Amino acid sequence: MSSKEGTYHFCDAFSIPVLTLVNVAGFKASKEEEMGMAAASAKLTYAYASATVPKVSVIIGQAFGSAYLCMGSRHIGADLMYAWPDAKIGMMAAESAVKIIYSEDIGKAEDQKAFIQEKAGAYDELQNSPESAASRGYVDAVILPAATRKRVIAAFDMLATKREPAMDKKHGTV
Repeated sequence: MSSKEGTYHFCDAFSIPVLTLVNVAGFKASKEEEMGMAAASAKLTYAYASATVPKVSVIIGQAFGSAYLCMGSRHIGADLMYAWPDAKIGMMAAESAVKIIYSEDIGKAEDQKAFIQEKAGAYDELQNSPESAASRGYVDAVILPAATRKRVIAAFDMLATKREPAMDKKHGTV
């Protein structure tokens, strides 16, 4: 059991709300670690998703790919999701996406580095900005870093009476 997974179960057992500060660019592992990574991330995701306590997440930096999904995203049950204005939220970093989308055009460009930077800026604005994430419903509000404490306290006050129906089963299979 990973420490994060154990933390979610502990918090759920004693009705302690969960605050997740997200800054994850993705999973990075060696060949040996890759085999266990899928199982570990599945356990972490399951623990977070099955927790019945209030869950608030704040994206303070990058939030990319499946690592972001495991880190308390709206998709697995965060009750409230906030993001700082300079956060980047998406399935992959802009530069990586541009290298895939424009692979043929990069080779034809006179200044490949400038071409990648130009397209990455446009991709970031369109796909990875907190405003675009909010428009898709992934983020509830874009907040200033100085307002984070106040917003998180208000969120937990609002969620203090949160009740989830009891599950029909005693335990999961993960």
